[in-house]
Amino acid sequence: MVQDASWDNSAAPPPRKAGLGTGGKILIGCGAAALCLLLAIGALAWVVYNKVNTAMDRGWVTMHRKLDDLKTDSGARRLYRENPGLAQNYPTEEEFLRASREWRDKLGDLPEKRPEIREMLRSRGPGGVVIKSRDTGDRKTVTVRLRMSTGASLVVELVNDQLTDIQVDPEK
Repeated sequence: MVQDASWDNSAAPPPRKAGLGTGGKILIGCGAAALCLLLAIGALAWVVYNKVNTAMDRGWVTMHRKLDDLKTDSGARRLYRENPGLAQNYPTEEEFLRASREWRDKLGDLPEKRPEIREMLRSRGPGGVVIKSRDTGDRKTVTVRLRMSTGASLVVELVNDQLTDIQVDPEK
């Protein structure tokens, strides 16, 4: 005779394996991937920040030199000769020289050291900067407005990295 067989095995369940389960391993893998992504984004942000800082430092030195040039007749003449694009708004050197003389008392001083990026972007007080950029085909126009210690704004326009206009707007 055949014995009754039962699927019900009252034996204890198999012992649990030591270590993490599948879910834990997936979570660790996702965490490691997220950490790698964050590190890559942080490294990229650091590289971009350093490039921007370097470019702004060079720009600040150039702006400082041009501002110093505007404070003397010989410097203004040199600035006009070195930047033929200025002839668009100042047809003769004498017109540019006359304009630069009118600006001198409004220019004030620019700090030797460039303010931090956060301070510059606030656009308040000396050194406040507003930068506008416009690309149209092969023409890239950048306009920089820099607030001076006198309250006036120095406005500089560059077309394809060539100086084409300088204005000093009175206090606003």
